[in-house]
Amino acid sequence: MVDDEDLDAPKGNTPLKIWMGCVVFLLGPSLMVWIVRAVAMAAQCTPGPQLCHGIALGGGLRDALDLAWTVGDNSMFLITVSLIATIAGLLARRPLLAATTLLLLPLAVLMLPMAAVYSAKYSGCYVNDSGIGDCALWGAQMGMSFHAAADVSGQIYGFAPYSFALALMLGLLGWFFARPKAMPHATAHRPRDNIARFRHHDE
Repeated sequence: MVDDEDLDAPKGNTPLKIWMGCVVFLLGPSLMVWIVRAVAMAAQCTPGPQLCHGIALGGGLRDALDLAWTVGDNSMFLITVSLIATIAGLLARRPLLAATTLLLLPLAVLMLPMAAVYSAKYSGCYVNDSGIGDCALWGAQMGMSFHAAADVSGQIYGFAPYSFALALMLGLLGWFFARPKAMPHATAHRPRDNIARFRHHDE
């Protein structure tokens, strides 16, 4: 026979699955950028126009950056998906996770690829918001995939105040509804039970 708790278990996991799906969707491309960057660091390839041990590793980094910027370029889309993840965290009764998601996820989506760009920048490699100049890295021209990093700070300043305020409000709201309810103490009815037992014994 199946218990009611077993039937409710999959439903309880659904909000966390939604949360994880949103996080992977937004952070996946940024993590791919850092996978390529980590391969270059592990191979001890100094940033420059030359190939990385005969491999045009810059092409992989450029493609990963283009995908990361596609996900994070639209601030409204970024906040909307982060908000869906936040609501999923609230439905999972995890207000701290929900507030942290809206607070940090949009920042991480933009700052991770930006950090990868500036970690691979070298003298003569141009990164500016005007898109002037180009950067050749490990056998590939990086083009706008590098220049897009210069716009990240302005994009963050545009949505950060609103996302921070919304994260605080939803975090407090979630904590209010998710906090455990006070249960009556088990010993509250013991004196009355003892009196009833005493009378029954006298009879």
